[in-house]
Amino acid sequence: MTGIFALIDSMGMWGWLSFGLILMILELIVPGTFIIWFGLGAVLTGICVGLMTLTAAMQLTAFIVFSTISVFFGFFVYKRLFGANKDVGTQDKTGAQKYIGQSFKVVEAIEDGLGKVAVGDTVWLAKSKHHIAKGKRAKVVAVEGTILVVE
Repeated sequence: MTGIFALIDSMGMWGWLSFGLILMILELIVPGTFIIWFGLGAVLTGICVGLMTLTAAMQLTAFIVFSTISVFFGFFVYKRLFGANKDVGTQDKTGAQKYIGQSFKVVEAIEDGLGKVAVGDTVWLAKSKHHIAKGKRAKVVAVEGTILVVE
C-alpha cells in the first residue's frame, strides 16, 4: 500500500479518535458549525476500527459515510436549535436595515441631496429630497447600499 491508504491503515482506532478530537477542537477555533460533524465521523470510524478489523478502503468508506450522515444530522440540529427555518419576513433586520425607522443627528447638512448623519460612534452618508440643517434629527426611511435615505 502506498500513499493515503498506508496512512489510513497505520492510524488504527487511536489515530481515528485523535483525528476526530483534533477536528472537534478545531471547531472551537474556526468560526462556524461544520468541522465538528467530520470530527464525529472520525470518532465513529475509530470506534468501528476498535470493534472490528477494517481495511484502509473500508475505513475511508466508513469515515465518508459517518461524516455524511453526521453533516445531515447537524444540519437538522442547527436548523431546529437556531431557527434557520424562519420566514425571511420574521427575521431580525441586519446591517444598515436595522436603522430604518430610527432618527439620527445630522452632522453635515444635507444639501443638494447628500450629507452625513451620526449613528453611534460612526458617520454615515445620508441622502434626502429635502434640505436638513446640521444639528437637526433625520429619520431613516430606507437604505440604498451604504447610504441612509432620510427625511
